[in-house]
Amino acid sequence: MRIGPGGTAARTAGTSIPRAFLTNLQPVRVIVISLSILILLALIAYPLLLLMGHSFIGPDGNLTFETITKAFSRRGMTQATINSGILVVTVTAGACAIGIPLAWIVARTDTPGKLLVTLSAGVAFVIPTFVSVISWIFLAAPNSGYLNALALEWFGLTTAPFNIMSFTGLIFIETIGVYPLVFFAVVTALNNVDASNEQAARILGAGRARTALTITLPLVRPAILTSVILVMLDALSSFGAPAAIGTMANFSVLTTKIYDLLTFPPRFNYAAAVAMPIMIFTLISLLIQKYAIRAENFRTLTGKATPDQIIRLGRWRWLSAGFCLVVAAITAILPIGALILLSVLRSFGSDITADNLVSQHYALILNENFVARGAIGNSLLLAAATATVCAFLGLIFAWVVERIDFIGKGAITFLIMIAYGFPSIAYAVGIMMGYVDWFYGTLTLILIAYAGKLLPIAFVLVRNGIQQLSVDLEEAARISGAGWLRGIADITFPLMRGAIGIGWVLVFSLSLRELSMSAILSQADTQVMPTVVIQFIEDGAIELAAALSVIIVSISIAILVLVKRFSRKPASALD
Repeated sequence: MRIGPGGTAARTAGTSIPRAFLTNLQPVRVIVISLSILILLALIAYPLLLLMGHSFIGPDGNLTFETITKAFSRRGMTQATINSGILVVTVTAGACAIGIPLAWIVARTDTPGKLLVTLSAGVAFVIPTFVSVISWIFLAAPNSGYLNALALEWFGLTTAPFNIMSFTGLIFIETIGVYPLVFFAVVTALNNVDASNEQAARILGAGRARTALTITLPLVRPAILTSVILVMLDALSSFGAPAAIGTMANFSVLTTKIYDLLTFPPRFNYAAAVAMPIMIFTLISLLIQKYAIRAENFRTLTGKATPDQIIRLGRWRWLSAGFCLVVAAITAILPIGALILLSVLRSFGSDITADNLVSQHYALILNENFVARGAIGNSLLLAAATATVCAFLGLIFAWVVERIDFIGKGAITFLIMIAYGFPSIAYAVGIMMGYVDWFYGTLTLILIAYAGKLLPIAFVLVRNGIQQLSVDLEEAARISGAGWLRGIADITFPLMRGAIGIGWVLVFSLSLRELSMSAILSQADTQVMPTVVIQFIEDGAIELAAALSVIIVSISIAILVLVKRFSRKPASALD
């Protein structure tokens, strides 16, 4: 007997679909995912919307540019804007001038000492710029720097040749701090370039220089573009070095002006307005990166085995090695050595003798009644809490984006990643406007800022791992009766703990050295190590600043070693 469209079978099928849908939703999964999305909106969307609202919406609720106009009409703002522009251009040019040749030397030549270049770039990368300021004050202060003293004595000069306490000194410090971004991006791209392209050019008669300029360089252009954008954003949003040097040399950039606007009495609307151009520049840069790379095909890994094109430099290899040694000495060896020496020197400017080497600065810092002791505890607590929150949310969001097919998952990815692109100081302004009434003077306020800013790191690492994880294991767990939460805990997490672990330690390390957001959000009882370092510099206690900086750098290098151990762990070890 045939049953029509309105019959019992049709009604049964019609009711079974929504029931199955509701059954598959799993209440625990719905609750966890919904809460996570609400947290994401609170961490990122809400502060950024507040920034835009305070900048472009007037008291009457209408769109206006009056706030931005008034903010940039304040005294010194024009010069600060010009200084920021000059800083971005010069630092980017300097980082490329160092990073690209070094990457080519390491990836394409037989220059000796290439391991030293890679190690020094890694060390330079983990040294925060506000810490580099301390080292270079010790080395190149105009009146008491030890390099200046040696130059005056050895060469009979009448004027000190170096002055780190200047705008030029700021450019130098920022450049040696960000060139590793260019170096690591380009050297990775060069290692991935199919050498057969360069072989073909050489067979057709192209020389080494022409091959490098017409074949190699265009193939690594995406890596160069990406690193250039990262360097520009880093220079534009830098706060630590400009604050330390600008105070002594009497100049400002946009980030230090934002900080000034938040001192008592705070002017949130003007601070938000000054942050808007930085945010707009960030968005434009990210869009340029996205569409410029998409416009052309840069894929060169074909799966064919092709020997690397190692260029033999002959006698020029020693000149190349000399260049590498100079860069390593200036960016890593000298700063680390100067920082350690200054931290045990009785006082800045003292002769370097055994009698002047003391440990009193470390004893004072570790004294429980001293401000630095509390700052160390706050930093470690915040770093651990931030890393844990980011690892958990990163796992949830990575699973949602990769395992659930729904319309809004692209918006989740965009919202997470856009926070990483925004300058820290601008993001901190939004956090302060949104949560200062609830969490003023607490570590929770700083934790919210850290978590929102650093979540993309954990998200990207865990997402890459989940993309390599077959869904069959999770399906088998569900068939065996495991719920969603148990499947995550028993299947996904154990297999992903390597990626989650790397994400945790990286977020921990970056939280430990974060200054821009901490300077705006911390109060007397919530100081962290970077803010105390800046306070020591401003107070002239440069030896104490060096001792506390040694602790920060030591932990950062230890974290770097830990990351390398995690990344080398075989997949089987994660089972």
